[in-house]
Amino acid sequence: MEKDEPHCISSYLHHIIRNGKGARDIRYLYEFIQHQDDLPIKLFVNSVKHIHFHWHKEIEIIYVLQGSIVMYLDQRQYTLHQDDIIVVNSMSVHKIERTSEDNVLLTLQFGPEWLDSNAFIHCNSSTQTEDNRSKYDAIRHNLAKMVYEINKKANGFRSYTLGCLQMLCGYLLRYFSSGTNEAVVSDTKSYDYKRLNRVLQYVDQHFNQKITLQTMADQEHLSLHYFSHFFSDKIGIPFQKYLTLVRLEKAQAELANTTKSITEIALDCGFANVKLFNKYFKEKYNSTPSAYREALALSDQPDPDRKPLTYEESSSGDYYETDTIQAMSSLYRYLHVDTEEGMKTTLHSSGPSAASAAASTVVGVKVQANGTGAPFDKHWNVVTTAGRAVEGLREDWRRHFRKMQQRFPFQYIRFHGIFNDEMMVYSEAADGTPIYNWSYVDKLYDELLQQSIRPFVELGFMPSLLRRSNETVFWWKGSISPPKEQAKWDALVQAFIRHCLNRYGWQEVSQWYFEVWNEPDLSGVCWAGTKEEYFSFYASTVQAIKSISPEFKVGGPALGYGSLWNDTWMEEFLAYCHENKVPLDFFSFHVYSEYPFLKGETDRLTTIMPRSFYMESVDRLTAKLSATPYRDVELFMTEWNFSLYDRNLVHDTMFMAPFVIYHALTTIGSMKGLAYWSFTDVFEESVVPPAHFYGGFGLVNRDGLKKPSYYAFQLLHKLGDQIVAHGDGYIATRRGDGSIQLLLYHYVHVDQLFASGDWSELSDTNRYAVFEEKGHKEFHIHIDGLAGSYKVTSYLLDREHGSVFDEWVRLGAPDFLSDEELQYLDARSGPAMKAQIIHDVQNWQQEVTLSPHGVLLLTFDKQY
Repeated sequence: MEKDEPHCISSYLHHIIRNGKGARDIRYLYEFIQHQDDLPIKLFVNSVKHIHFHWHKEIEIIYVLQGSIVMYLDQRQYTLHQDDIIVVNSMSVHKIERTSEDNVLLTLQFGPEWLDSNAFIHCNSSTQTEDNRSKYDAIRHNLAKMVYEINKKANGFRSYTLGCLQMLCGYLLRYFSSGTNEAVVSDTKSYDYKRLNRVLQYVDQHFNQKITLQTMADQEHLSLHYFSHFFSDKIGIPFQKYLTLVRLEKAQAELANTTKSITEIALDCGFANVKLFNKYFKEKYNSTPSAYREALALSDQPDPDRKPLTYEESSSGDYYETDTIQAMSSLYRYLHVDTEEGMKTTLHSSGPSAASAAASTVVGVKVQANGTGAPFDKHWNVVTTAGRAVEGLREDWRRHFRKMQQRFPFQYIRFHGIFNDEMMVYSEAADGTPIYNWSYVDKLYDELLQQSIRPFVELGFMPSLLRRSNETVFWWKGSISPPKEQAKWDALVQAFIRHCLNRYGWQEVSQWYFEVWNEPDLSGVCWAGTKEEYFSFYASTVQAIKSISPEFKVGGPALGYGSLWNDTWMEEFLAYCHENKVPLDFFSFHVYSEYPFLKGETDRLTTIMPRSFYMESVDRLTAKLSATPYRDVELFMTEWNFSLYDRNLVHDTMFMAPFVIYHALTTIGSMKGLAYWSFTDVFEESVVPPAHFYGGFGLVNRDGLKKPSYYAFQLLHKLGDQIVAHGDGYIATRRGDGSIQLLLYHYVHVDQLFASGDWSELSDTNRYAVFEEKGHKEFHIHIDGLAGSYKVTSYLLDREHGSVFDEWVRLGAPDFLSDEELQYLDARSGPAMKAQIIHDVQNWQQEVTLSPHGVLLLTFDKQY
């Protein structure tokens, strides 16, 4: 952009103006076109508060997804509502304003050369009649197809998108062409736009001074009459009215941003007196300046139901909040409409058959059954997790846990809240003497040890009587405060460990892990203190534990992944430990799919990262550790799942099985333990919804129905202890007895629309329209090195075989399940099995096809 042309912008995607409390005049929500898409267009979704008069070479199509806007275009003013569409011609001067309601807009920009002419397009559905509705629907239809193709990224989407653009341009030329675009063909217009730009710049910089029509005419060396007509012809409103609008916009910002009096603001913004300011302000905003300011103050009151916000010192945003929209559904309705030629296109499908329309991919799988194998440490079944300690006293929690532990046992279990008030561990006598009560802890730990699993002890949260302040987190109000007396906290920790030693013995407790707190880097959310206070807290807690025995394994800090990407909290923590000789026996951290936004990125929608983000986070962490003396400490990812939102409907779907398998296999060898969060939906960080499938974190829902993620762990558990082959969508392993296991999976990631924060296509019963459109995956399997006879068993898990959510939908998606229905669904969940004996074989060949989200395990057991 040239310095003297700030209003002439190639795309107002980049035309961001700060206005009032950091709010943007344009809230950029997401962009469809990625660099790698290699498409000569721009397609994005935004929310507009105010965009000044500007112009650009590109032709622009704006579709109102939600709400309404006021548009000044070609010397006229229009109000566009949801479903309206308008075309802005090349070099047309235009301005956009918000109405009294919020808006979400879809904007397409492309070069004028796509129209093959200098045609002027008059396409504005706010002026349409019923007679020409079908013509506008054809424009909407082709725009919807472009969005769909770019979003799903099926094979050939680039060519298909450009074809849709050509079809759209053809419709515009055939049905909406209205003469020649003089702004493009006339060379004299170039100087006119430069003149207009100078005028707009001058007003923007000198609005608080006395400016008259004569002032501007003199500055441009024009007669008063000529300048007046010149300005009105370009902008569509008289100069004096434009000047008043600019002054009102500046005043609006001062009302929001400052504590100045109404009189001061009126004079600051160039109004002759307060009476005139009040008059103009009320005409435009239907409110007096005083009432407007009062309404702003009320809107800024904190929501009492909102989860805690991070403190100023934290780089991370409001970690537990999600910000999504459901906007695209209004446009997607037109995927199915008849075009002007009577052709009907049906693209939008979310059922299993949708994959058949997309091209399949072929993967060759070659396995040498008797070849050299690599050792295989199954890091995904070292640690499992649950919500909080007191839930472990419930019978349904225990029933879910016992069944899981019998099928695929874990070595350790981690959960929050061992010191929560509800566990009754701490009270004080009248004189302040501590009273410790371990009865509930004993009930919980006794049960766990009977099930052959050890505690991975997260030391937290703070008992109320020990806390310095009253901040809490989650529905169950875990106290996140530092202790008011560190010595009393240390004594509690020591008493707890001594009790466990006395009850379970040194041999047992010496194998436990002790993790000091949870996500203290999220100050204000999980830790109501400074990072320096946590460092000191960690050091004192470690010293308290090590004073009993230096052999106890103590570490932390259960780092939130936002700090891993956005700041130096981790580096400072490690430096503190090194400089103060504080032991760190293991390092723990968490990763989820959401983009770890910064505190300043409050306008950003919840964004899902690519599937590679987990391993990239691990690589980033190990790179940071490698520069410190702690490069060889054990690593634990003590929380991970698809979403950190405990109501994400995707969690119940078939997608989760290949999701779990993919990340379990891609992180092999990178850490000691990978702890999926969590094993059950008996989980109460938020108020529990009445629905049976509400997108909880668990491997099983609250009724004990096993989700696809559950069976992913069960199939992983059947793998052997040596890797003999590993590739795109498969792993082959071997056991010491010569048996072979081949696990195949078809991972399909969420599409760009969902990943960008638009959840239009997600509903209680339709949860698969949010994924990329991929075809089936064909595996051409060739196994050599077999010897003798084998029993071949297949375990097929996909949407038609064993996905309990899909079975619930086929059942009719009842809101409340009867006992009979629960038994029916329980019986229908789990992989479909087949078995056969193959005799005297040296090799085995087979072609296997998996639908998106499908998983297949083949086991070859020697027969004697």
